[in-house]
Amino acid sequence: MTLALPTSPRLVLAISGLAFLLACGGGGGSTSSSAPKPLPTGPRLTTTPSAQAGYRGDQVTFRVAAEGTGLSYQWLRNGSVIAGATTDSFVLPVQAADDQARYSVRVTASAGGITTSPEAVLDVLYADPAVSAGHDHALAITTKGKVYAWGVGANGQLGLGDYQARMVPTAVALPGPAVQVAAGWGHSLALLADGRVFAWGTNVSGQLGDGTTTMRNVPAPVPGLSGAVYLTCGYNHNLAVKSDQSMWVWGYNSHGQLGLGDKANRLVPTQSPISAQALAGASLGELHTLLVGLSGDLFGCGDNGYGQLGFPYSPTTEYLAFTQILARGAKAARAFSLYSTMLGTDGLPYGTGENVYGQLGDGSFTTRYGFVPMGTAGLNTGSTLDAPIPGQYHTHLLNTAGDVASTGYNWYGQLGFGAPSTTSTTSPQALPGLKVLALSAGSMSTYAVLPDLSVKAWGYNNNGRLGDGTATDRPAPTTVPGLFLGPVPTGITPPAPTAPRGLQAKAPARFS
Repeated sequence: MTLALPTSPRLVLAISGLAFLLACGGGGGSTSSSAPKPLPTGPRLTTTPSAQAGYRGDQVTFRVAAEGTGLSYQWLRNGSVIAGATTDSFVLPVQAADDQARYSVRVTASAGGITTSPEAVLDVLYADPAVSAGHDHALAITTKGKVYAWGVGANGQLGLGDYQARMVPTAVALPGPAVQVAAGWGHSLALLADGRVFAWGTNVSGQLGDGTTTMRNVPAPVPGLSGAVYLTCGYNHNLAVKSDQSMWVWGYNSHGQLGLGDKANRLVPTQSPISAQALAGASLGELHTLLVGLSGDLFGCGDNGYGQLGFPYSPTTEYLAFTQILARGAKAARAFSLYSTMLGTDGLPYGTGENVYGQLGDGSFTTRYGFVPMGTAGLNTGSTLDAPIPGQYHTHLLNTAGDVASTGYNWYGQLGFGAPSTTSTTSPQALPGLKVLALSAGSMSTYAVLPDLSVKAWGYNNNGRLGDGTATDRPAPTTVPGLFLGPVPTGITPPAPTAPRGLQAKAPARFS
């Protein structure tokens, strides 16, 4: 028997709808359905953490940005969870233990999606990049605290285990990162991040501080100087400050340059009666020492035979104890050889002492027994002076824009003008086209740290003093090949050097 179905349009439509519902597992009711709810999204990283560089005691911040619903964060150090680090940024106090640690962040969405950022490295920095010019050798320190030496090595002052010269910068083996270096006439010093001081080179006057007069050609610790935070040196005498702000001196004392009230050499560090608590800076010359107070007072001791302390001439030219030179007029001071320079609180440069080559830049060749204004013609009018920097017979002026002007002796091209000269300059002249972060002048050579943390040098180059692999004098700034003072692993430009805050290791080298 055949069942005949109606063929009306209404019935056909109903049967078709029933078939559709059955196919979909439905059982009746309306043929329409509500729109599906959107699924939770994310996470998707839009900004990942970037590498950071910072000095010990600073803070760095790692950040992440992500898209998604209900995001939560967890920061990781070398793949391990950091307790409490659960926001989209992580502020980290910089400590030595974090050097080259890898930081990442795990981002989770409320629906359970999860992703982890690439790792970002932290470079811990130890020192402001600097070159310290000795009499005929130089030391460089990188932001990572690595030390290089080059030039004359006859007294073991390069610290490389022999008495040979080096024509190019060569790494000095030290048992940890350094935060400061200082180069004297024939000896060298390094302050390590752990507060120890190491010394090497000539020791005839006790300048190595080890209780002997034995020369050393490798770095050795200076006994009794644990906890040091600052150091500097002159030709053959030294000064260090400990964390308790006690000041210690040792080495050559023929003219009372140690400020201890006598002229006896000190073979070991000896505590000074002066506390460093109220001091902003210290600088040691050939036979004299200058201290600048936070109040702007200037003090000095040692030889004044050429007026290098700034005292008037008298038959008694030696000051065996620190004596006030100026009241509230000094911002910074530099001692070298037989003269001194000063940055006044008025922002102008001043000089005193020997001036036979025009190194005081006052338009004359007259030796001065008292600070006189130096010329500033080589710098842009209205620019802010950063420091007047003396060598043995030549002086540079550096402003805050990085411009340089030079005056004085130029026999070997140490003024950087592009050609040597048998005549001296008595007024500063500009070095066009040169931008400098910091300068250091030796006996007849000059070294500049550039903003990109490369180094240029010029002047006398016997025994490789300029570090360019030759013995050819350079009368114009010439790049020292292969010497880069920045953090290598991340390639990040380090933070700008801070203003000096008293005698401490991370004060900019140009003020030390």
